[in-house]
Amino acid sequence: MKKFLPIALCVTLVGCGETTVVDLNNEREVASMQHVMELEYRDWTSTAEKMTKSMLSSGAFSRVKNPVIAIGEIKNDTMQRFDTDILIKKIRTTLINSGRAQVTTGFQNGHPAEDPTTYNVRNTRGNVEYDASTIAERGTLVAPNMSLSGKMLQRNLKLKSGWFSSVDTRVEYYLQLTLSDVKTGLALWEDEQPIIKEGDHAPTW
Repeated sequence: MKKFLPIALCVTLVGCGETTVVDLNNEREVASMQHVMELEYRDWTSTAEKMTKSMLSSGAFSRVKNPVIAIGEIKNDTMQRFDTDILIKKIRTTLINSGRAQVTTGFQNGHPAEDPTTYNVRNTRGNVEYDASTIAERGTLVAPNMSLSGKMLQRNLKLKSGWFSSVDTRVEYYLQLTLSDVKTGLALWEDEQPIIKEGDHAPTW
């Protein structure tokens, strides 16, 4: 009978686990999500909205004819590991859907293409298996005339209110973005959005 004890214990432990799926379209559920010191959904959404609104209202897109943006380096200089595309994807989606600018996938961050299909299709030129009239001709790629670059920074500050109080941490995140004119190298728009949190279990190196 004893040999069944470990199995029963495992079943009991598994049964104690609970998973809750948060409906991100439900404002009440999103507001009741456990507050964490790390960057999470609400931080990305709010910061992307503020940055995009600032960019669109700045008049930067009226200074360049037919704005085409290349996504430059967006550096993660925080104490967390995450892909900055989580944030930038929200910004670029809003920009494209606004009709005020386009984003090139034929060039990104020093690499030939964000979407390699752009060049893979062109590499089929001369292949008799393809109808030549359906393959993009030379000189059809549109070069970017604007570049979006920036970084996410993090700063931790220890907080203590009394001799016997526990030490909490204030975590300050800063998203800094710059929109540049590729032709002149001049910055057309810049902004910085802070995200401030206080509590324990702060992300560290």
